[in-house]
Amino acid sequence: MSLAEKKEEQLYDYSQNLPSVEERRLKEPVPFVVPQSKLKKVSKLEKIVFCAFVVTFLFLSIATIKMTTAINREEEAITTVQQEMNASKNSIEKLEQEKNELLRADRVKGIAEKSEIELREDNIRKIK
Repeated sequence: MSLAEKKEEQLYDYSQNLPSVEERRLKEPVPFVVPQSKLKKVSKLEKIVFCAFVVTFLFLSIATIKMTTAINREEEAITTVQQEMNASKNSIEKLEQEKNELLRADRVKGIAEKSEIELREDNIRKIK
């Protein structure tokens, strides 16, 4: 084979392997483009209103969270005070019961007899 024949053969093979122009266009990657027309249709006033809604929503959500935590703290303080009140009421009831037991007439008479003190019924009175 001569050199000229080899060149023709190489050119012939290469031309068969090349894709056509249409095939090359189909195989090219298509870049993703955001359509600008949709963004241009939104006016400045609409953008401001949307931003105002977003800011208002964020403000209200933060305010709600703060109020909820404040309410929980106050409820905790209220339950603490109620527990202290219940404990005080229980101690008051116990002390009143002890007072009533100490002021019974039978007990006073028993102590007087042990101490050899003479009791006069007209001098005994009930203490409330």
